[in-house]
Amino acid sequence: MILTDWLRHWKYPSDAETLRQRIQMDPRWSAALQAYLSHPFVQPATPLSNLRFLALDFETTGLAPAHDQVLSIGMVDLTLEAIDIASHEELLINHGQFIKPETAQINGLTPHALAQGISLADGMNRLLERAQGKILLAHHCQIEKCFIATFLRHHYQLQSFPACFVDTLDIEKRFSYAGKSRQHDSYQLDDLRRYYHLPDYCSHSAASDAFACGELFLVQTKKLNLQKTPIRQLLTR
Repeated sequence: MILTDWLRHWKYPSDAETLRQRIQMDPRWSAALQAYLSHPFVQPATPLSNLRFLALDFETTGLAPAHDQVLSIGMVDLTLEAIDIASHEELLINHGQFIKPETAQINGLTPHALAQGISLADGMNRLLERAQGKILLAHHCQIEKCFIATFLRHHYQLQSFPACFVDTLDIEKRFSYAGKSRQHDSYQLDDLRRYYHLPDYCSHSAASDAFACGELFLVQTKKLNLQKTPIRQLLTR
């Protein structure tokens, strides 16, 4: 069992930098992917106050990357000092043919709107361009991680996605008293924002949800005194 675990870790290490270094880049890959993989990740001991973050949110047709589709990608840059409002961006993906009536009612994305969008490859390349040198931030980040990893596997046969992710849901569960004592009735983004007395935004927009996640993160880091915490303590697996 120990040998099996060691071999699994050697093939798919949990450390993003080790994984990045083991990837043999293919010159046919996009320039954005090659640039992203060429840039070393931050040192594990770096405190949050010294880092740059990219808050992400995806609107999708469902939660299973194997057969669901990304409809839009929201992004915004931030540090612990401020959110860069000018960097706020939403990319519509031309996946209108995959729209489901129930999701259109929730997120307002219609086939007509998405027909004006860009390809998923262009959207992911834009994300990789903006992610270079930054910590990725999301609420329940497994959704974004899985969709990105599935795209890279299908388009580039890249079996693992090296990235440094911080999850605001995970922070609340692990570092807050309310989270550790299970006082929260819900860990939804909107509900945690209300708990911290943050204003309501238009939900189910990738751009507004990315911004909302960034704001929640800034409040969490200050309320929970995480500014000097080494990034290794917050990274998700």
